[in-house]
Amino acid sequence: MKKTIVTILKVAILIILFAWIVIVFTDYFRVRQSKDPMFCLSEETHDYADGSNYICHGLGYKMIRYNRTCLAATEFGPFIIKERQCE
Repeated sequence: MKKTIVTILKVAILIILFAWIVIVFTDYFRVRQSKDPMFCLSEETHDYADGSNYICHGLGYKMIRYNRTCLAATEFGPFIIKERQCE
């Protein structure tokens, strides 16, 4: 009985981990093709005098798209990345 519960837990954890990997890679490849991420938990737009930054928070990752005169780029990384500022 105890081995069955442990086996079920292991399988459930592997399924959740696999689903998370699929979500992260789906959004990563969409961002590389200049598309918006599919699985955003929250979205923000920061407006500045010279443009704006679009930020998407996902499950453990963050995507930042800079549309400013001093910076035009897209970053995809862990949720701890900070928004770059123009000098």
